[in-house]
Amino acid sequence: MTARRNRLLLALSAMLAGCAQDGAGPDALLVPSFAAGRVGRPSVLVNATSDDNGTAKTIQEGIDMVSAGGKVLVVPGTYNEAIVIDKGLTLEGIGGESGPVVIAPPGSPTSVIELATTEPVMIRGITVHVPGANGIRGFGPVNLTVEGAAVIAVNPQLGVSNLIFVANDAGGGSRARMVVRHSFVDGTVTNRAPPYPQSFALRPQGDVDAVFEGNILRRTGGACIFVVTRADLGGELNAEILNNDLDECHPLGRVSAILVGPVAGNLPSPTRPLTATGVVNIIGNTIRNSAEACVTTTAIAYEVYTGRIERNRIVNVVQECAAPTGRNLQGGIWVGRLQPFFPAVTPTVRFNDIVGNAHAGLRIASNQTVVIDASCNYWGSADGPSGAGLSGTGDALVVEGSATPPAVTPFATAPIAATEATSCS
Repeated sequence: MTARRNRLLLALSAMLAGCAQDGAGPDALLVPSFAAGRVGRPSVLVNATSDDNGTAKTIQEGIDMVSAGGKVLVVPGTYNEAIVIDKGLTLEGIGGESGPVVIAPPGSPTSVIELATTEPVMIRGITVHVPGANGIRGFGPVNLTVEGAAVIAVNPQLGVSNLIFVANDAGGGSRARMVVRHSFVDGTVTNRAPPYPQSFALRPQGDVDAVFEGNILRRTGGACIFVVTRADLGGELNAEILNNDLDECHPLGRVSAILVGPVAGNLPSPTRPLTATGVVNIIGNTIRNSAEACVTTTAIAYEVYTGRIERNRIVNVVQECAAPTGRNLQGGIWVGRLQPFFPAVTPTVRFNDIVGNAHAGLRIASNQTVVIDASCNYWGSADGPSGAGLSGTGDALVVEGSATPPAVTPFATAPIAATEATSCS
């Protein structure tokens, strides 16, 4: 392993030397220059055990040395630090055969990785241990991409915590970007009685354009994915939630594995209307409750925005022991909101497998005054859904109060989510 690491360091040193500008000697790469617009090195190697003067020994030192838009390349090891990224860069773990790159700060810092720049930041191949309130966090119009990472709560604290969190509530037309792909995010909360941490795995909030694709999300004490309106209930949020695998999302508030709406208690009124706009698409996800826990009231709670809820597998998520909450009632998919002054939402709910959910497969809140398209779903039985005057024996359709029923026919007679079907015929 030592020989492999030495070869890796030699190769990287050669690569970094090749990045020198014409006419610059090797010393130009060894010492960062901040004379002209905080210009540093295009690439910096981080190795805590290196004796090379040109190699950073901490990740923060590497960030300080690299130029904007450059790369901080981190060799395997555990780095006991919390870091601040104040310029656009790529932070990447390398040499995976030798082990992971782990950022594991001592104590309970507010954030393990804090973004303090609006320039694009890429975090790739890094494991982040989260002992405090936030793992990776950015406020304002940040531009964050996380790929192939692992973000894991460590002895999660009681109270609200976020593993990856971007909030842009300031308004003024600025937008944030939040992309998380092919990563593992784990709140490490097991199925036990409260009190336990209310942790959210992925949380975009406010004026954000988000993409969450191909992630594995596990064991949170809040929604695995919490798509949050701006604090003033305005602005625009767009999210693509695609092909993720969610399991054991144990929301303390018993709301949902995927929750789309404002934070608890942030309610509209006649003088403070909800004006938030945006498109939130929830497509191709698998949502499970393998522990058969009672704490998940819904798999998807869709309270705000418009978009598509399609090709998801929602199987045995809602248990008979699941309880209602102050904002929604038990069901595989909940559309709308119980409280007054919430406008109707208009997602399409199609091509999903909604199977084995107690109480309801699809439940429509009393504020829903428009017909939504809920056709071509598979309800767990060839004869379609039960409930709401229907004759099938599958998961139930439940319509609250005087809400407008959705259009559920035609329905699929066999599982459809994983197919490429574009109709039920």
